[in-house]
Amino acid sequence: MTLYNALQAISNPKVTGVFDKVPLEQEGPYIVIGQLQSLEGRLLSDVERAWNVDIHIWSSYQGRKETVQIADAIRSALPEKWFFEELIVVEDTSGWYHGILTIRGYDR
Repeated sequence: MTLYNALQAISNPKVTGVFDKVPLEQEGPYIVIGQLQSLEGRLLSDVERAWNVDIHIWSSYQGRKETVQIADAIRSALPEKWFFEELIVVEDTSGWYHGILTIRGYDR
C-alpha cells in the first residue's frame, strides 16, 4: 500500500481530502503531503533508502483536538515500513490549527 492510499483510507470521516496541492477554498479538515526527503539508509551499501515525509493536517476546529485525532488515525493507518517521528500542532494566523506529522520509512 502506498503512503497516499494509506492516508486516503484513514478512519476519520471528517477529513475532506488528501492533497499535494490544496484547491482554493477547500473545506477542512484536510491532509497535505508535504516535504519529502530521501537519504542514505542505515546500511553501508546503497540497497537501503530512508524517507522522511511531513504530513500537514489543517483543521478549522477551535482547538487541537481534531488535529490530534486525525494524526492518531494517520498513525494507525501507516503501513508497517513507516514510523511516527514527531507531531507539532500550532495555531495558524488564519485561526486554523496546523499539525505537522513527521514520519520515516525505509526502502530496501
